[in-house]
Amino acid sequence: MVDFKEQQQRYWQLLHQPESLFLLHQANDVEHFIALMTDFLAWPELNLEHMLAFIALQQDSFIPDLDRFSQAWFPCRYHSQHKTVSWVPAFHRLSKPFLEDDISDARRCLLASFIQPKTLLEPLLSQRESLPIVNPSLMIFHWSRCGSTLVSSSFALLETCRVLSEPMLCSDVMHDDHWPLELKPQLVDLCLRLQGRLRLGERELVIKWNAWDLACWPMLLELYPKSRVLCLIRNPKDIMFSHQRVAGRHMAGGQSLLPTELHTQQMENTEPSLDEFRTTVLQHFAQLSAALYQSSRAILLDYHQLKDFKPTTFSTILGWPLSEGEIERWQHHWRFDAKQQGQLFTPVVSNEPVPLRELQSPSWQQLFMTYNQLLQRLYWDKKHDI
Repeated sequence: MVDFKEQQQRYWQLLHQPESLFLLHQANDVEHFIALMTDFLAWPELNLEHMLAFIALQQDSFIPDLDRFSQAWFPCRYHSQHKTVSWVPAFHRLSKPFLEDDISDARRCLLASFIQPKTLLEPLLSQRESLPIVNPSLMIFHWSRCGSTLVSSSFALLETCRVLSEPMLCSDVMHDDHWPLELKPQLVDLCLRLQGRLRLGERELVIKWNAWDLACWPMLLELYPKSRVLCLIRNPKDIMFSHQRVAGRHMAGGQSLLPTELHTQQMENTEPSLDEFRTTVLQHFAQLSAALYQSSRAILLDYHQLKDFKPTTFSTILGWPLSEGEIERWQHHWRFDAKQQGQLFTPVVSNEPVPLRELQSPSWQQLFMTYNQLLQRLYWDKKHDI
């Protein structure tokens, strides 16, 4: 006779045992996985049907012992409707251009297919102080299509460096209006203590934020006052051309990622064209970047500088020494497309003139005025040898 209370207790213990979970993670076939679960649950009659039914009953949200639990599990998705967080196994080193790609890889094992923990977010806050403190060595802000993926993926080549490239979990929590402003810094820090937990010899943490997270820079700089800050910008014409080819989420239209004041402004006017919408978004980014620069915390770089940089120049600017071997790896890496692994990088720049109608629009003129003002404040002047 199976004692389901005992099996349930064994199951929750299993979710907090990295060594046992790693064995399940390595299982290559269903039979091996079931055999391991039979031992861990002390359930001799266990088969696939019983296992699936049993795990399904345990999938409701629960509150784990977060310090132990997060040694084997990585929070991957925030569900705003129910304020819950989904988890995947944490046995792979992060190495892809975007964190979402690493999460997709983590989901491919049998362990992630059969066991999919879900927890409520807010009750985890009481355990935040039990987790290792995170102090990002570098935070990267950008307007999008400004070379940020090249920069973040370069740091991912360093074995001692952990890179979170556009962590959607943190972004979604930051931009969920459900949470009061005074609680958001604690929630973001909780998410980063979990996702940025250093593993396998890692000593440094680099975070490349989503483009729209630029709006949160005051909170993030206050939260991590020791972090170096890099802000990447680019000629708006080239950004617009890039998004015309393949639009990013924040440039695809709609209002969801615009701040409240821009949403209200656009609701009062007629429905903007896609180009007008994109110009408004870029102007907002430009204004945020100007304010960030005024804080005296950020290093400001333009794409036209970055693409010509030598790794030694870049490491000098950031104060991040590189060994000869790391410099060689960076030089090789910078020859390739950061988003298309294995493909040589080919710059694509629009030679089409900006339509006169756009040039005459106040929003476009304001955008370029702000961009040109930022160009005058660049950290690395053309007179320097790059």
